[in-house]
Amino acid sequence: MRIFRRRRPVDPIEGFWGWWSDSGAELVAGAIARKDPASTSGVLAEHVSAIHGGLDWELGPGLHARHTLVVTAAGDPATRAVARRWLRAAPPSDQLWEYADLRRPSPEVTIRVEGMPPVASDDAVVAIDPDERAAAVHVGVHHPVFAQLSEDAQRRITFLLLDLSLGEEMTETWIGAVETLLDRPAEARPISELLPTVAKFAAGFTTEDGDPTWRLLEGEIDGHRLIATTEVPLRSIRLPHLDTHVGVTIGYPAGREDGLPDAEMLDQLRDLEDHLTDRLGDSGRLLAHETVAGARTLHYYVDGSTPAPAQLQAATTGWTHGEIRLTTSPDPGWHNLNHLGS
Repeated sequence: MRIFRRRRPVDPIEGFWGWWSDSGAELVAGAIARKDPASTSGVLAEHVSAIHGGLDWELGPGLHARHTLVVTAAGDPATRAVARRWLRAAPPSDQLWEYADLRRPSPEVTIRVEGMPPVASDDAVVAIDPDERAAAVHVGVHHPVFAQLSEDAQRRITFLLLDLSLGEEMTETWIGAVETLLDRPAEARPISELLPTVAKFAAGFTTEDGDPTWRLLEGEIDGHRLIATTEVPLRSIRLPHLDTHVGVTIGYPAGREDGLPDAEMLDQLRDLEDHLTDRLGDSGRLLAHETVAGARTLHYYVDGSTPAPAQLQAATTGWTHGEIRLTTSPDPGWHNLNHLGS
């Protein structure tokens, strides 16, 4: 009697890169060489949408290769993890192709959208308002063409201009409030000045090693003193594959009147924190912690496609100073950290 095993379904990301390696890369590069990239847009779109229907894609010149293929979540936090996993599974770049999951800056281009007049990006001006407390730069954007557009079209062009000037990652990491301005602002600056201004602002929140800085916060809950520390800024686009929140709440005997741990207990809490973080490796990251009234909560974000939550659970055994509780929830936008600011 023959036993038939059901084939394991092909992972759509594996399927994409299998097609790309077999024929897709050569097919698309050939179409670009013939100056007819549209001839392969249908098949490329089909393979991208097979990964996830919310993904967008585009082709362009590469930084180190002849061409670049960008597959992006187009600003949707819920889909960014998929795009990042696509990128992490990509083959090494070569002379012909390189890959990205976020749109790169492309200043001094003309935006052409069907049904709209051409929009020369270098005709745009901006009002810039850095906000240290929010770890964000608020901007107002004006372009002469706005007078000819509907409000929705103005808004669309505004965000296209920001992405072209800064790239998708810098825009979503550091740009805060965005205002579309029909009238030229009094302190207008060419949009070309936005990139160096935002880069200088971001440097103030970056260590010499290139890591994010941390911020100390203090507050009060039900009369108890609360101490929190967070990475700055808390924006999910920095690590889009970390799409799952794991809160680890560690009970401890409060050795002080304000409910915070004494020096000896604080050292033991930090040792446990280091142990948990080491167990995660590249599958997760500690982004914040809060300490109040005999409980310290560690806010980890992990790659939901890995066994990281179970690894954290297993690593908590051996703590004898109080109860440990873990809560796990999908959170690609890092909304569980909204109460901690930036």
